[in-house]
Amino acid sequence: MIADLLLDADLAEQTTDADSTFAQRHPLQIAVCLRKLMAGQDFVTVEFNGRQIVTQMLDVDSRNARFIFDAGSTELDNYALPAARQLIFRSLPGGIRTEFMTLNADPIQFEGRPAFEAAFPSLLYYVQRREFFRVQTPVLDPYIACGPYADGDGGSFRMELQDLSLGGVALKTADERFGSLESGTVLRDVTLQLGSFGTLRLDLEIVAPRQLTTPKGDRRFVIGCKFVQTPGLAERTLQRVVTQLETKRQTLAQRR
Repeated sequence: MIADLLLDADLAEQTTDADSTFAQRHPLQIAVCLRKLMAGQDFVTVEFNGRQIVTQMLDVDSRNARFIFDAGSTELDNYALPAARQLIFRSLPGGIRTEFMTLNADPIQFEGRPAFEAAFPSLLYYVQRREFFRVQTPVLDPYIACGPYADGDGGSFRMELQDLSLGGVALKTADERFGSLESGTVLRDVTLQLGSFGTLRLDLEIVAPRQLTTPKGDRRFVIGCKFVQTPGLAERTLQRVVTQLETKRQTLAQRR
């Protein structure tokens, strides 16, 4: 997350949770939003006919009210996309939700590689409040957070990630030292091990600590944290992780 007024009602149904004050209708406003996606090389999910691709904006032509986006990684999806009547685009650049819908897109060659071209939408949501979409992290090969304890007494912790967003993480542990930590506590120099996506080192501020009891009576702690700062490179990595995890989840859901 470019077209026809008939799409307005359909788009409104697809984005019922979006505040109408964030709806962009003027072609120049829409061009600005699309250029931000292109300049940031942000990942965009395109949904159509039960399929989806993850793409990026390649070019924005405000004079002719058209834009170009990259082809996906799967040949069958790229073959099916031009026949779709509706394409729903979703993205989270910097945690700011961008959504819009087009009619069909035409396959083209752009700078020697396959791509698609479509007309500007008549309506684009650019939700400027920061809304972070959380995804569940892998269970079988979990992502790990490790770093020094906040009390400075030495030693280090190692916890699994429960979920992840552009704004923060939820950590889970049986470590009793986390049972007494309060909101506002900052965990410094935490290394997030994100599987094939590599590692990030960030400071985490605890915002929602809670505990639960397992069926066997054991105590577990879930530590909701927000990132104190997310430099550009870290944010790009997080966006890639969130997008691909959600794409995988939706793919598995469709097979069930």
